[in-house]
Amino acid sequence: MEVPSWLANVPLLFKDNRIDRFYIGGSALAAWRHADPEPDGHHCEELLVSSIGAIVTGKPKGYAVSVTIDEQGALPLDKIIQAYPDDVLGTRFQEYNPGHLSVLARVGDTTVRLPMQCHPTKADAQKYFGMPMGKTEAWYIARTREDCEDPCVYVGFRPDVTRERFEQLFLDQDIEGMLGCLHRISVRQGDVVLVPAGMPHCVGPGCLFVEFHECNDLTIRLEREVNGLTLTDEELFGGLDVEHGLGLFDYTTYSEEEIRRRCVMEPTLLDSAEGGERFSFIGSEQGEGFEVEVANVHGSYALPAFDGHRVLVALEGDVELEAVSGTYRLGQGYGACVPAACKELVLKGGSARIGIGVPRIVS
Repeated sequence: MEVPSWLANVPLLFKDNRIDRFYIGGSALAAWRHADPEPDGHHCEELLVSSIGAIVTGKPKGYAVSVTIDEQGALPLDKIIQAYPDDVLGTRFQEYNPGHLSVLARVGDTTVRLPMQCHPTKADAQKYFGMPMGKTEAWYIARTREDCEDPCVYVGFRPDVTRERFEQLFLDQDIEGMLGCLHRISVRQGDVVLVPAGMPHCVGPGCLFVEFHECNDLTIRLEREVNGLTLTDEELFGGLDVEHGLGLFDYTTYSEEEIRRRCVMEPTLLDSAEGGERFSFIGSEQGEGFEVEVANVHGSYALPAFDGHRVLVALEGDVELEAVSGTYRLGQGYGACVPAACKELVLKGGSARIGIGVPRIVS
């Protein structure tokens, strides 16, 4: 597969990349992306920018890797990276996570609560699954659905939870008991929630959420019956037995004040210019494998230089990406990958909001 060298120097835009998941939604996602109306169903998640794709039963490894738009060759993102790893990723990120982005982006839309779950830490991903990275994630609440009264998320264990108690609730498949072990947090449009690897969590009903996350798609689940579907042991624990699967959860407990301080992010102004402002929601002080910034654009706003790749998502309104090579339109609800070699980038929009995923190297 021949990959033209100019692709490593321009913002990469991607085709639609919808996949099925265990939860139910999709209509608000279609409306947000200005697509044709569609009913809610399991076709409820979009991989916006991914070099690894999704782990789905019956699908091959690399299923749903992002593919560039026709004007950019309709090429899989992983193949572009393989052709020009240092130019796309940046040399230090190629050394850190060879051949793949270190931060990815997706969006989900749900009318129901997602299954309770966690994702492995880097150490557990390497030990049990032979994967180089774990999965910390962050949710930007892009919309809340009018058909749900109190949109919410669930994160972290409450103070009275022990591993022994939680494991018994799992064995009994006491769903309400397990859910009662987690903190419930109401959310509204514009909120950002951080979920460290290992922390139990699930998105509640009524959320259209943009997810920035580390380069892993492995999920450890707790519920055998989900929205009319029966999950296999493989779909629950990725091939591990119950003891080791439940061992991937972080059983740290939190008061409500502590969980909000750990997981509910507050913005910090990074930069203000005539054409826009940029805020940090997740910064280096959180110690995670990526940072999340949000830029409000009302004119022309130049992104600062960075020696690695970045992932952009148009959260509100359309935005033009002006690079040395030309101008590229990023529509609301779509994502782009900015290669490390794309050194100068200006965001242009009348009134737009852009989420920015920035990779970090952590030991």
